[in-house]
Amino acid sequence: MLKSLALALLFLACGGTGAMVSRGMLARVRELERSLQMLASLRAQLQFSRPPLPQMLAEVCGQSQRPAFLPHCIARMGEGVAFPQAWRASVESHSPGLREEDRRQLLALGELLGASDAEGQREALLVQESLLQTQLGQARARRDTRGRASFLLGILAGLTLMILLM
Repeated sequence: MLKSLALALLFLACGGTGAMVSRGMLARVRELERSLQMLASLRAQLQFSRPPLPQMLAEVCGQSQRPAFLPHCIARMGEGVAFPQAWRASVESHSPGLREEDRRQLLALGELLGASDAEGQREALLVQESLLQTQLGQARARRDTRGRASFLLGILAGLTLMILLM
């Protein structure tokens, strides 16, 4: 009885590890999708209404699909921190699932927003969108292949250990 329980727990641990790895890949895809939606919204605002940067960010933050770091950036700006520093600190500390190259792209965007006229900012957003779109495609491909493989490998490792220890 106790041995069966231990084997079941071992199987669950291996399967859970595979599921965690797979879920991390899914989290990256979702955060990149949200970041791209944020960029599209900012670009549309710059094109039509051209509000000040804090107002644009607050508008995007009110949407349901927003990057995890954006509310933290707005909160820091509310505390009196300048936008580039608030953006950098928020992207570096509150962007779950993103890889270093994703963060670099978002950090570069923080240096461009609010630093030029509306047309220059729209162009910068377009460039960043295309770069993040490429990274999103790679993340989706990785999730579809390696994510499923990681999950199945965890399940198979658990089954193998159960059989070997029976």
